[in-house]
This record gives sequence, structure tokens and C-alpha cells, in this order.
Amino acid sequence: MHERARFHIKALHGFTGSVGNLVFFVFDVLVLFYYQRVLGLSGVLAGVAILISVIVDAVTDPVIGEWSDRLRARFGRRHTLMFGSVLPMAVFCVLLFVPPANLPPAGLFAWLLVTLVGMRVMLTFFDAPAGAVTAEVAARPADRAEMGIYRQLVGTLAYLGVVYLAFGVFFAATESFPTGQENPRAYAPLGFSIAGALILFMVVAAAGTYRHIRAFERTLPPASKATVNWRKTLLAWLELILKIRNTRALFFGLFLATTMGSCIRALNIHFGTYLWGLQESTVDLGLFQMGQMELWQQAFPIGNLIAVIGARFIVTRTEPKYVYLAGYCMLLSTYVLPLFLTLANVMPAPGSDQLAILLACFHAATGAGAGLIMICSVVMFSETTDEYFFVKNISRTALILALVPFGAKIASGIGKSFSGLLLDWVGFPSVESGAVVTMEVVRTLALYAGVFCSIAGLGGLAMFFTFRLTRDRHREILTGLRERENPVQSASPAG
Repeated sequence: MHERARFHIKALHGFTGSVGNLVFFVFDVLVLFYYQRVLGLSGVLAGVAILISVIVDAVTDPVIGEWSDRLRARFGRRHTLMFGSVLPMAVFCVLLFVPPANLPPAGLFAWLLVTLVGMRVMLTFFDAPAGAVTAEVAARPADRAEMGIYRQLVGTLAYLGVVYLAFGVFFAATESFPTGQENPRAYAPLGFSIAGALILFMVVAAAGTYRHIRAFERTLPPASKATVNWRKTLLAWLELILKIRNTRALFFGLFLATTMGSCIRALNIHFGTYLWGLQESTVDLGLFQMGQMELWQQAFPIGNLIAVIGARFIVTRTEPKYVYLAGYCMLLSTYVLPLFLTLANVMPAPGSDQLAILLACFHAATGAGAGLIMICSVVMFSETTDEYFFVKNISRTALILALVPFGAKIASGIGKSFSGLLLDWVGFPSVESGAVVTMEVVRTLALYAGVFCSIAGLGGLAMFFTFRLTRDRHREILTGLRERENPVQSASPAG
């Protein structure tokens, strides 16, 4: 492995973050609104399609990751999969936003399901080897930390860009559609634009590390054949989340937090458009002006980026548990407070600039809370791997860390499927039906979503309070592992 990596290699690899963020925007912001409100598909069916796609994504992660480890191909074990996923990803992205006209509900559901599964699987074909490249670019911890920052920075810029394209360009109000996001013709050009950006970012990210990684791969011995034992993996995961207290606390705490966040994010355009009346009219922020919806949506990634960078330095100086707790409380309160305050009629008037700015502040705080949880979860899950190794004398590092993306993806699907259920439950109409979205329906949706997310969030918080691995205890564990590894040196007076 290379000891160091040049700046341009690390920076170009940061474009992997933009790929994930673009797909995140499609799944978390656009899909449910487009298929339920604009195309008229049942919210339950849309939610089920999303849930199935993320389950497929989650279970294919270890398979594709292991395949990448032992693949031998002309363009390398990592980059063959990364380059090979570019065009299929773009095709599925375009197809998602151009379903054939006049499809019956079953046909529209099938179209949504196939395109979502295709996008998620192609993302795994890109992300799984790209994640391994992050570790293989260089051995220095400083280089790896810098790559994480570049990934977050470029990903944030990509997210800000796609928000601008969506709400500042393609969802512009017209005479036929004063609310631009209700215009079905706006989604095809937006889909083509996102697909073009995905092609550019995926090629840049893959090409930026190609020669560097190929030089490393040529030094590797032939890979031994390995198989995935799903039964063994599942039983090991069940032991970790049912019998190991600290792992259980982190897993279910993060699982419920993700479920809560996924539900609210899937309904954000519904709330922004119909509950708060946010428009494309510009808000004067002094140095620049921005549309209300655009301001609100762009606040999240900015708060997230600031918190991620800050948490990297804070978490080394204090208990990660306290930083995690602060992030969790920020996340829970800023997700549900805007809904409950609106229902209590104490928010500024709908459609006002004051309301848009206040909601943007809430959304920035939500992003900051998510950023703190993101960093602390990685640190705390990693420390539980040391604890498990110390207590059981068996290494389960990869298995424990794999719980993070697996649980997050399943929880994301559950949250979105519940959002679809709520939309059908309250009778949220589609554009095609011609029915007007009444304030009574929107407020009922806000009440149900707020209650559900409060229950999920408080449940996750209760689980987190059962976590007991402190920083002092972790130092004792590391000392014990060093003594076990080299008992002679540890027992000497000098040691």
C-alpha cells in the first residue's frame, strides 16, 4: 500500500461523495412526492417500492464488496465495477423520471420498483469498491481523514447544486402550474440533468484514483476463493444486537433515529409546499437572494458539513457519548418542533420570508445534529469492536461496522414506507385527481407524522441511554489488548 497520496488523488476521490448525495436527494426528496402527488400512485405502493429497493441494496452490499475483494479484471478489482456502473446508473435515473404514459397502478408500481432497485444496486457497485479505495489510497491516518473531509465537502456542493437546479430552475412556476414541483413535465429534464451529473462525478472519481490503485493491485497475491455465508452472518448479527449491550444500544438508537428522519424527509416537499406555503419568491439575505424552497433545502447540507468537520476535532477531546447525545437531541427537536409549532399556530405566516428563514435555521440545525451523530456513530461503533475483541477474544470488526449501513438502509426504507402509508391514511390527493389539498388534510398529516417521529425518536434516545462504554473504559480495553499482544514487554519495569 502507498504510504502517502498526492493532493489531487485525494481531492478527486472526494467526488464519490457527490454521487451518494445526488442519489440521496432523489430518494429522500423527490421520489415519494413525484410518484404519489404528481403521478397519482398510492402512497403505500410507492413506500413499498422504496422499502424493497433499500432491502435489496442492503443485502447486496456484502456480496458486491466481497466480489470486489477477489475480482481480477482488466481495469482492476475496484475500478472495473466502478466504471461499469456509470452508464446503467444514468439510464435507471432517467427512466425513473420518464415512466410511460397511462400506466395502470400495477404497471406504475412495477416501473418504480425496477428503476429504484436498479439505481440502488448500481450505487452499490460503485460505492462498495469506492469505499475500499478510500482505505487503499494511502496508509497514513491523516490522508484518510482528509479524504473523508473532501468527500463531505464535494458531496455538499453537489447537493447544493441539485437543490438549485430543482427548485431554482426546473420547478419554476408557470401559468398552468403555479406550484412548480407539481408540473409533471419538469421531472424529465431534471432527471436527465441528474443523470448527466452522475456520469461526470462517477467518471472523475474513478479516473482520479485509477493509476494509483492499479499500481497497488499489481503487488497483490492471487485472491483466494471465498463465499458469503448468509446464515452465519445473520446469526452473528443477531448475537451482536440482542446479546451485546453496547452494540444493541447503538444499533437500535441509530435505527430509530434513521426511521424518524427518513419519514420526515420523505414528506418535506409536502409540508414545505402545502403546510408552510414556501414559494420560489426570493428571500433577501443581504449579500444574496434565494428562493424560499431553495433556502430551506440548502440549509441541511451546510449545517451537516459544518458539524462533520467540527465533530472530528470535538470527539477527540470529550466523551463521544455526550456529543452523540447533543446531536440526537438536536435531530429529534428540529424534526418535530416545526410541525407542532405550526399546529399550535405560533409560527410566522405561511409563505412569509420570516417563516422561510426560521425553517432554514431549523433545517441547518437538523443537518448539524445528523453530522454529529454520523461522526460519533463511526467512533463509538469502532470502540465497541475493541470491546468485543477484548471480552470474546474474537475479532468482529468488519461485521460490527457493517451493521451501520445495513441498519440505516433498512430503517430508511421503513420510514419512507410509513410516510406513504400516512399519505393514503389522510387521503392526500394527487394532481391528476384534480382535488384541492386542504389545510385540514395537511395539518392531519403533520400531526400523525409528528407523533410517529416523536415516538420513534424518543425510543431511540431511550435505547441510547443504555450505552455504557466510556472513554476511560475504552482506554483500559486498549491497554488490556496491548498487554495480551505483548505480555513480556507489558510486564517489564520499563513498560
